[in-house]
Amino acid sequence: MTEGLRLEQREAVATLWIDRQAKMNTITVAMRNELPRIFRELDATDTVRVVVVRGAGGKAFSAGGDVSEFLTLAPADLEAWGDTVSAPERCRKPVIAAIDGYAMGAGLELALACDFRVATRRSELAFPEIRLGMIPGSGGSQRALRLIGMTRAKLFLMTGQRIPAERAEAWGLITQAVPDDGLDDAVAALARELAERAPLALRALKTVLQRGADAPLDTALELERKAYAWLRSTRDYAEGVTAFLDKRAPRYEGR
Repeated sequence: MTEGLRLEQREAVATLWIDRQAKMNTITVAMRNELPRIFRELDATDTVRVVVVRGAGGKAFSAGGDVSEFLTLAPADLEAWGDTVSAPERCRKPVIAAIDGYAMGAGLELALACDFRVATRRSELAFPEIRLGMIPGSGGSQRALRLIGMTRAKLFLMTGQRIPAERAEAWGLITQAVPDDGLDDAVAALARELAERAPLALRALKTVLQRGADAPLDTALELERKAYAWLRSTRDYAEGVTAFLDKRAPRYEGR
């Protein structure tokens, strides 16, 4: 695995660590290019039901891209690299960004491509690209716009200002702001809850939500109905109904 990234798994939860602590966990081009492969493999690993992305060291989730590499890349390279950060969104399993400290630039773009963002209250989030004569190029502007609306997105992106986690929660940019010493417990609780759910239903629901968000309502409703009908053919669907009628906890196998 590329230097700066490491992967560990405990039971059904895999954690991808961004570990360049001396550089505030900034993301190199090599690290970016590794992300699609990592998430494809996690998606294909049956024993993994939830993925967590974290920054090591307690100071930053990721302070952004490695600026020292920016002028070494051609425009065609820059056009292609943004898609690598979308890897968590393409993963069919739930992905949680656990944020402690700075989440900025490409680091925040990576977090926004995850399904959930849990951040300590001391965390600060920003898209500082405008201060460097550029804009977010890995999905940040469009994902932020869809999460917080045009008025706040323009203020946030066009000034490059930092916002604290509690404001990010109020705006809808993150899922939850937690006490500084509560990140591990909050992420573990959410991961455990997701890991207990039916994997195929979660996969179908993630697809329905993401594809339906920007589709016409009739199309989105049709997508939902077809996904629901497909789930009827799975063992997990039958297990969920049977367990409910038997008044016991379901045992989902992802089949």
